Parts: sequence; structure tokens; C-alpha cells
Amino acid sequence: MHMTDPYRAHASFIRPAWPMRDIWRVLVVLFVIDLVFEMSPMILGLILPPAAMDAYQAGTTAFGTLAQFFSFGVAGLAVVGVVRLVHKRGFWTLVGDPAAAWADLKRVALAVGLVLLAVEVLQLGGIADDPPVMRDFGTWVVFLPLAFLALLVQVGTEEIFFRGYLQQQLACLSPSRWVWMVIPSVLFGLIHYWNGSGASDGVIWAIWAGLLGLACADLTARTGNLGAAIGLHLANNAFALLLYAVEGWPASGLALFIYPYEDPQSYDYALQTLLHPSMIVYALTLGASVLVMWLAARIAIRR
Repeated sequence: MHMTDPYRAHASFIRPAWPMRDIWRVLVVLFVIDLVFEMSPMILGLILPPAAMDAYQAGTTAFGTLAQFFSFGVAGLAVVGVVRLVHKRGFWTLVGDPAAAWADLKRVALAVGLVLLAVEVLQLGGIADDPPVMRDFGTWVVFLPLAFLALLVQVGTEEIFFRGYLQQQLACLSPSRWVWMVIPSVLFGLIHYWNGSGASDGVIWAIWAGLLGLACADLTARTGNLGAAIGLHLANNAFALLLYAVEGWPASGLALFIYPYEDPQSYDYALQTLLHPSMIVYALTLGASVLVMWLAARIAIRR
């Protein structure tokens, strides 16, 4: 039986990267983007007044959380600029066909969002003994358009760099999926290690983000654009950041429900706890959540 290549659209997606696929160019871009990302807080410090900068660094207010997400735009502009300088190609070569990308983004964001909403409804019976406090609903709704725009800047920047630029360039250097799919996903996972409250929590974050990266890489290869990957990533982050948060924790300023403050250090478990059965079950649950989102996205794009 003749089997069609599920990644046939990937060939056209990476074609703009072929003319200038030298490895040194990739290393230059990686160095510059890492430098810009590290310097972003300093750049914002030159623009924002002291009170606004304090809110940005804390991320516990609506303004501070929005500023944190919008600040990814600095790195996003840097990616587009340095790719134009080093590779002589523009923004849409990193994204793919704009009409197809927009259509896939909407379809996947809606499908994954509905699945995550269903999961939230099923979990309502398991609310903790100390329930969260609900913020003013009207205020939360007013902030939603800005919140989604800020999240789009955040996830768009990450997808353009990891599933756009890196995936394209590495695919031109090697046809192996271990190179163009796995390497960007591993790097994506590693940068999320620092989201954890200690070594073991960081490892869980890295594994989860690496799996999410693989799902987004697969969707990009199947569709030949970033729309589906951005849609999945956007829906995931929206549910993770706009519904629930812990009081006083970073990026908690836009959540509708707030749990009482907990010391982040209470999640700083020793590395050997990763082998505990409860932690293994937790890791498997996170992996299953990525699988469910990926399947919802696959159904939405019909590929």
C-alpha cells in the first residue's frame, strides 16, 4: 500500500532557508538572540519608569504580567531583524503562507481550547479544601483582549524562533528528525527549566516543555506553517495563565482565580524525588495532557 508522506508540506516550509544554510549563520543568530533575550530587562529599564519596572519584574499585577508577556516582542523583533541580516530573508519565510497560518491558528486554538475547557469542567469536583478567590469578573473580561494579544506576542516569538527559524535551518542541514525536530525541542525544554522552583521542579518543567515542543514541531511539519503550533501553544498558555494563579507568584496578574500564597521553595524537592511513584504519575499526566492537545490539533487540521 502506498503511504503518503505526512511531512510533505515541510519541504516547501524550509525552502526559503536553503540558499543560506551555513552552520556559522545559525550560530551567529543563536548568539545574538540569546544576548538580546538576556538584555531585554535592561532595555525595558531604560524605557519604563521605576514603578512600572518594579511591576514588570514582579509580574503580580495586570500591568506587570502584560509587560512580561509583551516584552517577548523585543526578542521577536530581534529574530526577524537578525535573520534578515544574516540569512537575507523576511518575516513570512519564518511563518509560512499567511492565509493558511491564520486559518490553522484559529482552528487549532479553538479545538485545543474546547478540550482544555472540558478538562476544567471535569475537574470541578476535585477543587481543593482551600478554594481560590475569584477576582472581579468584569475587570478580568476587560483585560482579556490585551491578555490574548500579549500571549500571542509571547508564543509567537517562541514559535517563530524554535519551530520557524531553528527547525527550518536544521532541516536544511540534515533530513533527520532527530536533528530538526528533537534539537529545537530539547533547547525549548531547557530554557523552561528555569521556570521551576528548584532542580526537580525544573526537570519536570523541561520535560513538559520539550514534549510540547515536539508536538508543535510535528504540527509545523504537517501543515507547512506555524499557525497550528501557535494555536496549540496559545490555547495552552491561556488556560495556564488566565484562569488560575497563586497570589504573589510571577505572571499571576491576569488570572481569574487566585490561590493563597505558597512559598515557591516548598516545591524545591531533591532530585531523587523524581523517582517517587507520585512524581512519575504526575510526569505521565503532563505527558498525556500534551498528547491530548496534539490529538485535538490533529483533528482540527485533519492531517
